Amino acid sequence: MTTKCRCSIFRGRKMHPRHQSKRKSPLLTPKEKKKQEVPPAGKKKKEAPPAEEKKNKKTPEANKKEGGAAGPVGEISEEQKAAAAAKRAAKAAAKADKKKKGGAGAAAAKPAGGDEYNISSLDIRVGRIIRAWEHESAEKLYCEEIDVGEDKPRNIASGLRPFYKVEEMQDRRVLVLCNLKARNLVGFPSHGMVLCASNADHTQVKIVIPSETAAIGERVAFEGFEGNPEPENRVAKKKVFEKVALDLKTDDNGSVVWKGVVCTAGGGVVVAEGGMAKAQVS
Repeated sequence: MTTKCRCSIFRGRKMHPRHQSKRKSPLLTPKEKKKQEVPPAGKKKKEAPPAEEKKNKKTPEANKKEGGAAGPVGEISEEQKAAAAAKRAAKAAAKADKKKKGGAGAAAAKPAGGDEYNISSLDIRVGRIIRAWEHESAEKLYCEEIDVGEDKPRNIASGLRPFYKVEEMQDRRVLVLCNLKARNLVGFPSHGMVLCASNADHTQVKIVIPSETAAIGERVAFEGFEGNPEPENRVAKKKVFEKVALDLKTDDNGSVVWKGVVCTAGGGVVVAEGGMAKAQVS
């Protein structure tokens, strides 16, 4: 049995000896044939310009547009170099100026006092308890309707039943933290908080009292901190009250202070009932 010769598939290689007499040259691919072609006399193959030369190559129109003279293609005049340098310098200056302005704006946006938030972030107003009653299922809570100078009274729940009788809560002037989000406390919708002074173990709690000259709905003042209060959603999200209230206390005289600055309303000082001194206010 004879085996068929397969040398025809070996293109470009040496052929079988018995076929060399029949074929003058091995089979070449079109690409190999093109490489072996000799260009006609007097015609040279065009070489591609280097990548760097191609990158810097500019037309006379481009040179003229950039501010330089319309010189030979590929050349950059001194005027063009100077114009490009000036353009880069102007761009860098504009970027630095923008960064400087942005920093100044961010600093100006911070509340007075240097902290991220201060006492002016809280909306603390003078209020009056119109009606108070015991919560049906929470033994420590009072339910209250409090006038804070708005169109209608706010419903607020306070954990004051262990410290005050219900009749002591009626028609009482208080301070109310108003920029808290409304929430349900044991099923009662509460929108705000009555501020009180308390000792460290929370066994003694006293309501803080504004002066008799303070108007209902008046916002209390801390000298040097006159900013606008933060919106309710930010107070909740950023825990503004928790951060600011750390420095909200009573001094040796029982006056409410924030970082030593006295709280006033209606021209009078806000104090803790009974002159409770060195207490935390919350």
